[in-house]
This record gives sequence, structure tokens and C-alpha cells, in this order.
Amino acid sequence: MKQKVLATSWHPGGINAIIPVIKKLQQDQALEVIAIGHQYSESVLYNNKVKYRKVSDYGLFDVSLNSMGALLERESPDLILTGTSTQDEKNRQVIEQNITVAGRQRNIPTVAVLDFWANYSLRFNDIYSGENFRFLPDKIAIMDQYAERAMLAEGFDKSRLVITGNPYFDDLEGKVRNFTEQEKSDIRLRIGLNADVLLFYAANAWEKEASKLGYWDLDNINIVNEFIAGLPKEEREKYGMVVKLHPRVPQEDLERIKKAIEEDSEKRIVLVSEIHPQNLILSTDLTLTPFSTLGIEAVLMRKPCISMQPNLKGNDYLSFLTNNQVIPVGYTTKDCMSLVRRAFVDKDFREKELIDQSSNFKTDGKATERVINLIYQLL
Repeated sequence: MKQKVLATSWHPGGINAIIPVIKKLQQDQALEVIAIGHQYSESVLYNNKVKYRKVSDYGLFDVSLNSMGALLERESPDLILTGTSTQDEKNRQVIEQNITVAGRQRNIPTVAVLDFWANYSLRFNDIYSGENFRFLPDKIAIMDQYAERAMLAEGFDKSRLVITGNPYFDDLEGKVRNFTEQEKSDIRLRIGLNADVLLFYAANAWEKEASKLGYWDLDNINIVNEFIAGLPKEEREKYGMVVKLHPRVPQEDLERIKKAIEEDSEKRIVLVSEIHPQNLILSTDLTLTPFSTLGIEAVLMRKPCISMQPNLKGNDYLSFLTNNQVIPVGYTTKDCMSLVRRAFVDKDFREKELIDQSSNFKTDGKATERVINLIYQLL
């Protein structure tokens, strides 16, 4: 009988990090792999053509510790593979966290794959009870030495950390190679903006976090809109921006941003939802973002990127890139406006300077292989 791996995540970034591993294991057929989708991850699994089950398929209607224990009793996996997600004010029960604890109680080895360089401890702490590292798995597959240094500083045990890379980044170079000029033209047509220079804003800063961050997505959109609006009318037609919101964006943010774009942008900014963000990176001239993973993807795909964090109060979640001068960042409205201006009008800045600046930040495409090796080591 084949050994069984149960794989799950709640957050889109978390499930993206383990989908290449799930697919490769299913393809190899040496192990049985059961994927469990939950809320946000269900559409990601579906869009990636990964067969999955839902919690409700087991007659369960939540992801509490008791429910995850019942699920494990039903499936009896030999290993649990998860992405990483954090609790918030509305979600105390997180599938990765509770299935990790349920696995530990049953002596089932657990592996979590990290997808981003931030909120390290928060992913494994119980913010409701205050218990630190309550949800810690046996091993955490992490991106690189930047993540390792930060995690050790936060008190993680080095023996639990294994540098693998993020499997989600493995195929980015292939994506670039296979992306055609025809695809680019088709996507530009779908975007619907006739612009000589088209920027992509990858949103992920929510208004409810603005008091902590110092800004939110609409502040950044308004900076771009203000630059375009300040140009002579005949110049405005040259420039535009496409905006894609985070999959978990609060509905009230969506409504406010949509209304602002429709009323104030003179149709030089458009909001899209159905176009894959990687295709937006490849079809536009530069990516703007606060701290989205899409900024990292842009750099790894050798596309220019700028971080906009005006009036920043808290941490810069892209500091491993910005502090190392991989990408430029604006921490004030004035600096962000200056970067936006250069992004639009300075072709050499977009097409050469920013590409050269980020050239040393790369992936070797072997993260999936390393995570699979880790799984076999634990089985």
C-alpha cells in the first residue's frame, strides 16, 4: 500500500506554494496525495486543475481542532503538508494550524512550506490565547538565508528550518520563455487601455490596516492618478495603469476603489479581476506594489518593479528586497510620486536600470524537488 500525504492550505499564497509539490507527487504516483481545499484555496486548486476534496466532503462544517482530528482519523495520512496562514480577527480556526496540532497529537510528521518573507512567528502563534509557536510543524521549508536569519532572530529552532526555496517560483523562467507577443497583445486588448506606457498595480494593502501601515491601496492608486491628471491633456493618453486587487480583499475596499477609479481616473486606470496577475506582469511595462508576492515574481521574471509604501508606520514587508537595493521603494508620498514619474517617463529606468539592479535576485527552479526530498526524509 502506498504511503499517503495529506496537503492543505487556506491562504492563496500558502496553497500556491504547495501546488507544484502536490502535482509532482501525483504525477510520480509513488505516494498517494490527498489535497484538501478550504475557502480561498478551493478556487486556486480548481484553476490549477488539481483534484481536491473539501472539509464538507467528510461531513465536517468547520476546521476546528476536533474536526481536523476527525479528518485525520478518516484519512490516516503518513505525513501532513501545509502552506502557512495566519489567524485574524474573524478567523480563529485556520486549517493549517489545527491540522498541524491534530497531526502532532497522532505522531504524524508535519511539513509547512513558507511562501513569503514576513509574519514568520505570526503564522505559528495562537494570537487568541497568546501561546507562541503553538502551531509549529516538525519542519518548515523556507525560501532562503534572508528568511532563515529573520526567523532565528524571532526564536525559531534552526533544526526545524530547511532552506528549499518557494516551489511556486520554480516555473517563472519557463513562463517568461513561453509568453508570446501575441499573448501580450491579447491581454493588453482585454485590459482595454490604449497606452504607450502601461503600469500594473498589484494591490494588497487593505484600509483596515491603514492605521498600522500608514497607507492603503487607494492612497497609492490616487498617487498614480494625480500624476496622470497633472499632465497636459494630450500627454495623458500616453499613460495608464491596470489594477488587480488581492483575492482576499475586503468587499468595502473593492467598492471604494472601484468607485474612485470610475469617477476620478478619466478612464486612464482600470480594474480587472479575471486576468492572471503573472500575465499582467508580463504584459505591462512595470509593476507597482506595496509588498505583494507579485513584486517578487516580477523581479524573478526579470521585469521591473517598484514598491510604494507612503507614510509607512510599521515594517517594510519587502525589506529583504528594498534594503538590499533589489527594488526601489518610496516611503513618503513625495518619493512615491517621484518613482511613479520615472516609471512612466523614463524608458531607460524601466527597461535597463531596474532590471540590472535586481539581476542578482534569482531562483534555481529546484524548490519543488527539495520539498519532495524533505517529505521522503520524514516518511
